[in-house]
Amino acid sequence: MIEQIQHNWNACLDPRALASCAPVSTDPWLLSGLFLGALIVVFAARRILTAALTLPALAWLPALSRRLSNWVKARDYSEAEFLRADGAASPWPERRKQALDQLAAVIQAQHRRSLAWTDKLRLSFSDLRFTDANRVPFPFVRVMREKFNLCSVVTASQGPRLQNLDGHWTLDVSGSYGVNVAGFERYKEWIAKGWEHVKDLGPVLGPLHPIVAENLAALKNISRLDEVSFHMSGTEAVMAAVRMARFNTRRKLIVCFSGAYHGWWDGVQPGLGSERPLDDCLTLKDMNPKSLAVIRRRAKEIAGVLVNPVQSFHPNSPPPNDAVLLTSDVRKTQDSTERYARWLRQLRDVCSACDVPLIFDEVYSGFRLAPGGAQEYFGVRADMVCYGKTVAGGMPIGVVCGKTALMRRFDPSHPMRIAYVVGTFSAHPAVMGAMHEFLRWVVQPTTATLYKESNQRCAEWAQATNQKFAEAALPLRVVNLATVWTVLFTEPSRYNWLLQYYLRAEGITLSWVGTGRCLSSLDFTAEDYQDLQAKLLHAAQTMKADGWWLTAAEQPEREKIMRTRLIREMLGSLVQVPQPLKTFYAEVMQRKIDDHHASHSNGINQFFHLLSSSVFLYCYILALSDLTTAMCLGLASLFVRQFGHAILEPPCHDKEALLLGYNTRNKSLIVLGYVLIPIALMAQAGSWTLQGFGALLAPIALNWFLWTVLVVLGRVTYLVWKHDFRISMIWFIKLISDPVTDIFAYFPRWPQRA
Repeated sequence: MIEQIQHNWNACLDPRALASCAPVSTDPWLLSGLFLGALIVVFAARRILTAALTLPALAWLPALSRRLSNWVKARDYSEAEFLRADGAASPWPERRKQALDQLAAVIQAQHRRSLAWTDKLRLSFSDLRFTDANRVPFPFVRVMREKFNLCSVVTASQGPRLQNLDGHWTLDVSGSYGVNVAGFERYKEWIAKGWEHVKDLGPVLGPLHPIVAENLAALKNISRLDEVSFHMSGTEAVMAAVRMARFNTRRKLIVCFSGAYHGWWDGVQPGLGSERPLDDCLTLKDMNPKSLAVIRRRAKEIAGVLVNPVQSFHPNSPPPNDAVLLTSDVRKTQDSTERYARWLRQLRDVCSACDVPLIFDEVYSGFRLAPGGAQEYFGVRADMVCYGKTVAGGMPIGVVCGKTALMRRFDPSHPMRIAYVVGTFSAHPAVMGAMHEFLRWVVQPTTATLYKESNQRCAEWAQATNQKFAEAALPLRVVNLATVWTVLFTEPSRYNWLLQYYLRAEGITLSWVGTGRCLSSLDFTAEDYQDLQAKLLHAAQTMKADGWWLTAAEQPEREKIMRTRLIREMLGSLVQVPQPLKTFYAEVMQRKIDDHHASHSNGINQFFHLLSSSVFLYCYILALSDLTTAMCLGLASLFVRQFGHAILEPPCHDKEALLLGYNTRNKSLIVLGYVLIPIALMAQAGSWTLQGFGALLAPIALNWFLWTVLVVLGRVTYLVWKHDFRISMIWFIKLISDPVTDIFAYFPRWPQRA
């Protein structure tokens, strides 16, 4: 049919055959099919082009982390494995065990009442169990949980210090998860004054207190945006901003950047922490020109570009957390304030040109970096801004500020089309009162000066502290962004996360992410920073003295050993070996160790084993192509091996039964068999010359091979009868794998220069 239609169309090219070109009944269907096919090709080509442009800018780590979370299985170190996780040899594990027990005793003595209080709540309070399980890398969790309990139970605050249930005062650098910017004393004052404003109204919801209008005016002035919406947390504020952006642009795709945290809502959580598939959130590489190209290309799909400005501290990496501090190079920062400002300006220009809303998630950075938040700090204005944490003067809050076109929650042209963004406790009078006091304070000229002085004081402290670290040869340094700071580690170690426990013993309160993200409040004085420096130094010096940070001289090839162990552990977590197989392997290796101690102590004998094992491995491969040569070389190596046992090592007849191997009588009979084989074949051939032996070498080698198989299978059969099949397989696997382990055990190793 297709050929006939093609023939007719070709005929139409001839002007003399126009009569044959009259339409037929099949032409419309064919034309429709061709048109539809062309549309499909164009659509597919467009999708392929978009995917090709997007792929280079995609951040693969979040998706890969999710995939790995389903593959990686739990693995708990024993105490011995814990102490040797970096491959350290004696005496370091013994010293570490003593130090760990002593540290646990110190912390327990300091927090007896707090620990007792925590133990009562642990099984009932899931929040506490979550933070407790995410303080350290997961292989170390079991041992640390058995020895330590780090819940902070506090009853009072004074300046940057907290009083715990046991009456001890600690220096707080947790920042109350970002809420404490100004200092606890100010928040207590603002909450009290705020309540005075609204106490006559009480917790009335729905009707608004007049103070709300003043808060709206202040927030609009700070954000430089048109409208304000109140919520109860930073996560809710992000949810609201994203929903309103999608509603008002009629687009569904949200762009965020690798590593950025936007609260616990699964709609903008592409990595660990959520398992809901995301097809409406595109995670791109931060500070990457290819990401800008994707935004330009896909602008008509994008409802908003969501940015967390704190990412300037660690672009393309998740928020620093001691729980993922497997090695020192996991945690990195960049001194990229100016670079990030340029990036934000480029992002602002692209969003403006493409009519894509730019959304700043300033829940953490708002009022932390500067009185005007990241917009002021980086000099870039967004279309929508989310605030939280500190803006309500210490009370729970989430705020969205935005342009009028993006803040609508109803469609005037389609009355049934609405964006349902509400909250029972939004604009709660108590929250509005405390917010009023904070907003009055933050816009004062003296406050801007206070921010500048505090940021400078923190930077000077970080510089001075790093100088002290260098003088004391300690493998760490402090890096800050305004009053946000983190601890970086400069030498390879598997135990950097342990510093948080030494700091707690020194009287420093940290959040559950440990040394990953620390915060200084604006009321930190020079004396407070001096105290903090002293505690940091003493904690680090104690940790080093306890053997957790070994130098290259104390542990040669430490980085290589740690990397190899870590890779092996990760592969072991991904590819789970059944427990029976693990036990079987352990027993095989134990037999090898017992055999080594029983009859491999002489250095010359060890060299003979190294030589014979190398030949055996070669013969394993050679036997596939040249059995004769393989058997000759293998038998010669076997005699060299047994010579070392018989002549150089002391007798170990009492251990032969334990090792399941051949006793002296068995070995003599086996050797006799190897000797009799060539004698029998030469006698049968009637030739006793060397040339005759050479002519018979191939059948002699074949019979040697058959005799070897018979001897080995005979021993396996005997062990099955005497013990069981499992024991026989332990002996057999040990026998055939001995050449490999002997090479690793006896290969000469020379000390490395420091």
